[in-house]
Amino acid sequence: MNHPELTPPAGSLRAMDNHFYRFLGGGARLRLLEVFIELQIPELLGHRGPMPAQQICALLGLNLHRGWKFLHLLALTGLLEEKHGVYSGDETLFGLSTDAKYYFGPAGNEGFFYRDLVAFWKKVADLSLIDVLRGSALPDGIDWPYATPDSVAHFEYHWMRLTAAGSIDTLLMSNAMVNAQKVLDIGGGDGTVGCALCSAYPAIQVTVFNLPVSAELARTHIAERHMNDRVHVHEGDFFKDEFPTGFDHVLFNRTLADWQPTVCKMLFDKVRRSMAPGAKLVINEAMLEGNTDFTLAWEFRYIFYDSYGRALFKPLSVYQQLLEDAGFRITHVTPMRNEAFYSVIEAEVMA
Repeated sequence: MNHPELTPPAGSLRAMDNHFYRFLGGGARLRLLEVFIELQIPELLGHRGPMPAQQICALLGLNLHRGWKFLHLLALTGLLEEKHGVYSGDETLFGLSTDAKYYFGPAGNEGFFYRDLVAFWKKVADLSLIDVLRGSALPDGIDWPYATPDSVAHFEYHWMRLTAAGSIDTLLMSNAMVNAQKVLDIGGGDGTVGCALCSAYPAIQVTVFNLPVSAELARTHIAERHMNDRVHVHEGDFFKDEFPTGFDHVLFNRTLADWQPTVCKMLFDKVRRSMAPGAKLVINEAMLEGNTDFTLAWEFRYIFYDSYGRALFKPLSVYQQLLEDAGFRITHVTPMRNEAFYSVIEAEVMA
């Protein structure tokens, strides 16, 4: 039951205090999540089902009094469900919540992407942020572009392919590619999006533009999908090379958010030089609007990666200005759907 009278009015002192406690609560949630994963609670409860705190604490070697409070806090975060018994009583059962099953699977043994995100937070927690901001060495800094087959495979498979479904669904639901025949997918990874477009639209041909090591991985994946006749690969470095020509649709799918606005403007200039008359530019990206926590988490992460730029997740107004500066006008925007972070911008060359 909702009790609006218990919610502090906007601008009140209580609301201001609540806002400050969001900072502290965020730190508490992160620590709880780290230990939730480290103790393998998703696997334990996914395998055995809901259990009382006494049994969970005995299996994990936890002090019962402290462990009960820990499990209760996990329930407050939404990672566990707290059922039966008197509130705070020994009869209470703790089981995986719907959210936990979404993140880690019904058996609690899935969710590589989410586990990897938390592993990064644990890694940088031991670093002094002040020292990092003053220029100390970054022990696990990422160099871009990825150069080794292992680093490319990790990025393209674990980070891009396994998380591609939301962006692909958003792109297809936008209908931005319905009339496409020849598509240039810039920074198209291992061809996952190109193959998805060809599966959805029988008449389409896609060329993936990417760096040599990623391009090799794309050729292998495209062959495994038996799409060689429709999804092609063009090796290139978009910092150095012009884009191939003759395409009626040019696509940036989850590519521009890795680069600051000056780089995006350079890419739009190159796209305009390469586009066939009447062609369409399609951008499928996570915008700043509606994604504040997402942006905060990722932009914080990028402090520890010197090779990444500044202000990477941009509001729609910035894309609009960059496109206008490059000679494009936006013709349609498909807003973010409830299932994914992404919005689709369609643009054409100004008359």
